Order: sequence, then structure tokens, then C-alpha cells
Amino acid sequence: MAREARPPVIAVMGHIDHGKSSLLDYIRKANIVAGEAGGITQHVAAYIALHNGRPVTFLDTPGHEAFKALRTRGAAAADIAILVVAADEGVMPQTLDALAAIKEAGIPFVVAITKIDKNNADIEHTKNSLLEHQIFIEGMGGDIAYAQISSKTGEGVPELLDLVLLAADLAEITADQGASATGFVLESTQDPKRGASATLIVKDGTLELEGFVVAGDAYAPIRFIEDFRGKRIERAGPSEPVRISGFSKLPMAGTLFSIVKNKKDAEILAKENAKAF
Repeated sequence: MAREARPPVIAVMGHIDHGKSSLLDYIRKANIVAGEAGGITQHVAAYIALHNGRPVTFLDTPGHEAFKALRTRGAAAADIAILVVAADEGVMPQTLDALAAIKEAGIPFVVAITKIDKNNADIEHTKNSLLEHQIFIEGMGGDIAYAQISSKTGEGVPELLDLVLLAADLAEITADQGASATGFVLESTQDPKRGASATLIVKDGTLELEGFVVAGDAYAPIRFIEDFRGKRIERAGPSEPVRISGFSKLPMAGTLFSIVKNKKDAEILAKENAKAF
């Protein structure tokens, strides 16, 4: 099957307290189909929002280990990053750490100047602070797109999402829906009722109710698939976050996963992977 465009997977990166979580919360509340956002009670490692009718997957994992773990294996957890910089503080040490991670992953990014509603917000100072650290935004000698936003009022957020979709179009992100699913582990938890469970994100192919998922030295039968709302679904396509339960052990965040047909194949692949780690 031919490769087709797939929704972008977005990581929000930046300094602590610069508004990563509040931006993700605002987007989730404002852009997930009405009536569904309220139903998400448990923490999910990723969610899908709609902007102008187009799905966008956000990794709700600030400074997430999966992003770092994947970099070491030569793959990028996200397709595009949003680098948040608060208008009341400008560039801080963790901003630069996040930028280094984004550059190492080799993915495009846009800048969100956050907290513009605060009394002590100084947008010009923040822009100069970006410039001083070789982050060349549009209008300041560079071509990095940026938006000025408030996660409190929502000002600038639609424009930021426009920039994200534009970056996605330019990056020509594709997938083959007819292939067997591959992707990575976002996080794993020990569920009191279901045992070892993991949130996966499908990067290529389609995940269906058959076979076993193998992630590193852990594997699980695909007995049921849950979407980010906790609803059971029959299949998940590219860029969709899903929850799978019943792993032989907790798979590590950032581990790549693939699908095999039966338990024997799963055990063999898990053993091979264990040697490689």
C-alpha cells in the first residue's frame, strides 16, 4: 500500500513552569470533540486534538523520558516540537536542554512565547533572549516560526496550531496504513486490575486485534485495544495513542515496538532484544 500523509505527533518541550502543562490542558479542553474531554479522568500519556478538522497527536509528557530514550536509538518520538519560552522569564537553562534534545532528534520546531497575559510579561526581552541563544525566530534574523500565546485566555493558541500543521505539511509526514504496526512505548504502569500496561503510539502501519506486541524484552497478547479516552477500539492507525495490557513485564519508555503472530515468536524476539540492550 502507498504511503499517505498521517497526523503529526507533537512534543511540547521547555523549561519547568514555562507553561507546557497549561498549554496541553488548554488544547485538550478546547479541541477534543465536545463531551469527550470531560470523560478523560485518568492521566493519559498522549491525546488527539482536532484543529481545523485535522487530527493532531500531542504527547502529554513534559520533559518525557521517551523522547530522550528514543533519541539514543536513532528515532524521534515526535515529528515536530513546540519549544515553550515564558514571556516573563525568557530563555532558561532547561530551554536550552530542550532545544538540544530537539536538534539531536533532527525534528522541526516552532516557538511558543507563553504567559503573555502576565503583568510582568516582556515580549521584546523574550525575543532578544531567544536571539542571544541563537534561536533565530521570524522577524529577528531567522525563519523559526513563533506564536505569542496565553494558555489562560487561549489567545494565540489557534495561530500556534496553524504553525504546527504548516510545519507538518512541510515535513511531509507519511505512513503505510497497510503495514504491520510499529511505534514506541510512551509510558508503562502496573495496573492493579490488568497487570503490566503500556501506552503505545503507532508511528506506522495499523494495530489490530491479533498477534502479540513486542517492546524490548517485554511482550503482550493484543486482546483489547483502548484509545486515549479509555474506549475499546478494534484497530488503531498511524499517530494514534493506545493502551495495551497484559505485558510479561513493564516495557521501558522509549522502547520501539513491533507485532508478531504468536506467543512463541514473541518470546524469541523478546529474548533477542534482551541481549541487545
